[in-house]
Amino acid sequence: MFSLFSRKPLLREILPSNYIDIHNHVLPGIDDGASTVEDSELLISGMKELGIKKSIATPHTFFGRWENTVETIKDAFDHHAEQTKDRGFVQNYASEYMLDPKLIERAKNESLLCLKDNYLLVELNLFTCPIDLYELLFELKIKGYKIIIAHPERYSYFHDSIEKFEKLKAFGVDFQMNLLSLTGYYSKSILKCTQQLLEQDLYDFTGTDIHHIKHIEYLNKKPLVYSNKNKLARLLENNSLFV
Repeated sequence: MFSLFSRKPLLREILPSNYIDIHNHVLPGIDDGASTVEDSELLISGMKELGIKKSIATPHTFFGRWENTVETIKDAFDHHAEQTKDRGFVQNYASEYMLDPKLIERAKNESLLCLKDNYLLVELNLFTCPIDLYELLFELKIKGYKIIIAHPERYSYFHDSIEKFEKLKAFGVDFQMNLLSLTGYYSKSILKCTQQLLEQDLYDFTGTDIHHIKHIEYLNKKPLVYSNKNKLARLLENNSLFV
């Protein structure tokens, strides 16, 4: 396997054989991911070609934009399971929750959808850091959730200081790296940040964050730009927690 590493590897060359993707948008008609069952099947076919064994679907829950509920996500999962040819690839469903006061209100009144046990996937606003970030995280923690922050490398307001990431980690949250970030898909600055977080061992899990076929094509063709291949391989193994 590691003879491949005289050059930068493609994703399919380094994924563990049992890799489960814990962040994707393959359920049809529920957010900005797959629109139809046919779109979903196309994405799943591409994910299999990448070497992904299974997935947990994580549609957005974002108040004012994608106002999903436990019921709408379950219905989309059930519809997918009934209609798709790839039964069993999407082994379960959760959500990628936008971290904001509305989410805290919901968490006080109902159980949130977790990846497994109490592992909760949340995202932050891409452009503005919540002024009450730690208060929001604290409210989820006292509810017993183990918080995974999706793609921290994409929050440019943290890029000026590695200490901002270290402070978050010290608060007891996990980080999930987008594999697309390591191809340079989003930007050079996000690629640089991803490499830095990897080097500092600040990531805990990985995911594709696949929304559409362009993401599949990028992961198929573009190598993962990181020099320490052993460290990256070990990180990819961490997702076995969710199998």
